Amino acid sequence: MASKKDDILGKLGTSPCAIIFESQSSIESIVGDAKRISKEDDVLIAVKEAGALEKRFLPAYINAYLRYHEKSMHSSSISLETMLFLAGNMNITNAIGKVGADKSRFVLFSSRKELAAQLARKCNLRKIREIRLVLDYDIASDVAMTAIKDYK
Repeated sequence: MASKKDDILGKLGTSPCAIIFESQSSIESIVGDAKRISKEDDVLIAVKEAGALEKRFLPAYINAYLRYHEKSMHSSSISLETMLFLAGNMNITNAIGKVGADKSRFVLFSSRKELAAQLARKCNLRKIREIRLVLDYDIASDVAMTAIKDYK
């Protein structure tokens, strides 16, 4: 029988990442494409570019993931639930207004690097900076974010 830790790690996907992109496309069309290419348990969200947010992505995602599996989410998807945690606000409209992307330069968070790359190709996004979220799989028999690595 798999432990809760193994279950979380199995579902987290490979290489969660946050990437700063620039685009000529509207953010609405990018979000629409993201919804079309991602599955229900994928996370692919675009938020305002803000340095303080990058350190909160993985904790927000893990909290949303746990709520999803406990069937206690306040929203209809892990992506929206992650955004609620990022904003520190459980009202979806307020959260989107606070952290939702609204310009041509934004941060895209993805639970799988491959998913972010797929959206970048589809929408012709230009990568400015990539941040990989590094997990330590054995801190007190739990999952913890231990580093943020910059990839230029």
